[in-house]
Amino acid sequence: MVDVGDDGSVNSTERPVFNVVTVPDSADARLFVELSSYGADLAEARHALDLATGSRGDGSEQEDAGAYLIAFAVVAYCRTYFHSNVRKPLTEHIAIPAEYSDIHGLVGAFRNTTVAHSQSNLATTFPVGFLDAATLRLRDVTAATASQTLPPPLVERFRELIEVMDDLLFEMIEPVRQRLIEQLRESDLAKMVDEGGQLEAVYATDADFNPRTRRRPYPTSHTVYWSGASQPGD
Repeated sequence: MVDVGDDGSVNSTERPVFNVVTVPDSADARLFVELSSYGADLAEARHALDLATGSRGDGSEQEDAGAYLIAFAVVAYCRTYFHSNVRKPLTEHIAIPAEYSDIHGLVGAFRNTTVAHSQSNLATTFPVGFLDAATLRLRDVTAATASQTLPPPLVERFRELIEVMDDLLFEMIEPVRQRLIEQLRESDLAKMVDEGGQLEAVYATDADFNPRTRRRPYPTSHTVYWSGASQPGD
């Protein structure tokens, strides 16, 4: 067991500081799961943008990956409100503030035409020939692709949108969380601990990896895939 002491240090001990139990299934629990899953997506988008902007101009490999980080942020953000078979769009819970509707629409269009599908001229491939400058002799024919991600001012605006949506989401989640706290306080917690009312980790090998699954609105387990190079729990 691992004990996180009062001073924040991690100490080896036989008794954990916390027992973790799964909040019982209910309409509020399912709503909490759905709302919190949007928060996870927004956190991914925010983190990717922060990595992209934090390395801007430093000449690092991370700066070279800036466009890919921005593209990932676009996908993560759009995941909150694009169609899903297991949850409603975030926009059915929270309205996009009018002052951010322009950047919201632009990000969605960028995802559709450039990041997820290749159709805009923001990523264009040209056939080019290389000639010897002195003799004009043809040396090679190749393809050159020019691509453009969101310009810095739009990235900053996008980052603001994510922060605003996250704040609005928190305002919606908090009353639900407080109701769950009251419900859980009235439960037989000792019985829940004794009966092992905890999340189940299911271990499988990398050969079993399967993205064609559908999660439940009230999940009780999570599959962890591992290989010989990474043991369960790594």
